[in-house]
Amino acid sequence: MEAIDRLSGVKLDPGRLDYELARRGLRYLDLAELSGVGTGTLSRARNGYAVQPGTLRRITAALLTAPLLAGADLLIAQPSQKSAGSTAIGAAT
Repeated sequence: MEAIDRLSGVKLDPGRLDYELARRGLRYLDLAELSGVGTGTLSRARNGYAVQPGTLRRITAALLTAPLLAGADLLIAQPSQKSAGSTAIGAAT
């Protein structure tokens, strides 16, 4: 696993984040509440700004605790694939 630079943070894959929210029937406001991450931080992350490793951990933990909405993956579009060298969430490795 590639180490995350604590100073520069990590960029999230917005398409993958949207996909994971849709699989759980969540909105950004729901994710903000579950994770304790502000809506402004989530918005910036979705628009290409890097987040700190602690923020990534909180977002990931919140998504892992939220149950999947049965059948949602049958209706929502799959996120586009990123290159193998990407450090974004959900990137191919």
